[in-house]
Amino acid sequence: MTKAARGYAQFVQIQRPPARVFSAFTSKEQLETWYAAEASVEPRRGGALRVRLKDGRTRDALIDVFDQDRRLRLIYMPDAAMPPMPPAGGGPIIEDVLFDPKGDSTMVRVLGSGVPGEHEWDPYFAWLRSGWTYWLHTLKLTLRATRPPVART
Repeated sequence: MTKAARGYAQFVQIQRPPARVFSAFTSKEQLETWYAAEASVEPRRGGALRVRLKDGRTRDALIDVFDQDRRLRLIYMPDAAMPPMPPAGGGPIIEDVLFDPKGDSTMVRVLGSGVPGEHEWDPYFAWLRSGWTYWLHTLKLTLRATRPPVART
């Protein structure tokens, strides 16, 4: 019997403007400081995001929504680390990343969906949830440690 797909939500507030935080998700160089060992990104609707994480896993996504400084929606392609996708009840795995201004900071929300509910997907689901907790914390520390550019007059 196929179980319903499941999702997850992780969030963090970062003391930087949305443009700065958004660029941390759309720049190869910045992705490699907090998220990936290697990254490539085509920052546009229809573009691709590919990362090789520090644990060796690879994540390949299509950028389905690209709303500058506000939203990214990533549709992940199946990979060898994932169990087989059930015929119904899961997939594709989607992550919606929202960047909401809150005064002089940004609330980042990662909303994941489409993870199959079958037992063999439990470790992957747990990895995504704990991974985003770690990655968002790392992003916050990375951006806190870097000074924003000073406007030249």
